[in-house]
Order: sequence, then C-alpha cells, then structure tokens
Amino acid sequence: MDSNVWSDPDIFRPERWFEQPDAPLFTYGVGYRMCATSILANRELYLVYMRVLNSFRIQRHDDVDCHPITGIADPTSLVAMPHRYRAVFVPRHHVALSKAIRMRIL
Repeated sequence: MDSNVWSDPDIFRPERWFEQPDAPLFTYGVGYRMCATSILANRELYLVYMRVLNSFRIQRHDDVDCHPITGIADPTSLVAMPHRYRAVFVPRHHVALSKAIRMRIL
C-alpha cells in the first residue's frame, strides 16, 4: 500500500504484479509485526515444491538459452536472472497422479 510504488494502493488488484514484477514484496511482514507462522509457511512451500518436482518433469516450451552465462537477462547484473520463458509440466506417472488428485477432491 505504498503510494510511491503503486498508483492506486487502496484498490485490490492482484494483476498489478504482472505490471510491475520487480516491485518490493514483504510477504510475511517485517519486524515485530512479522507473521508468527512464517517458518511453518516456508516448510509447507518446500513440501509443495518437492511434490511438484516429484510428480512432474519440467520441460522447455520455447527455445530459450539455458546456459548460466549467456542465458541471463542482464550480464552486468550482480544477480543472474534468466530471460522470461515458458515451461511445460509433464506428469511422470499418469495413474498415480490421477489417483492423488481424486483422493484430494473427495
């Protein structure tokens, strides 16, 4: 809700992150008002990412340079950020994935 960053900070517009992807983000807050369960949330995110990596094979969708030196967006930056790209998530085991999805729905 920083008016120095956003033109309309009082309006709920999640799509603003597509318009300004490099805007500062304090997901869990800062200081004494920081989220008390941030450690639990990070562990849950870790489990979700591990489940996705275990369940899907991630493949390139478009022709993107994946080289760690030539494939970065800004070679002068101190942090190596890749060019924007799209990926395809291919299920590793269709039957097991379908079963897991059915169990979650029930």
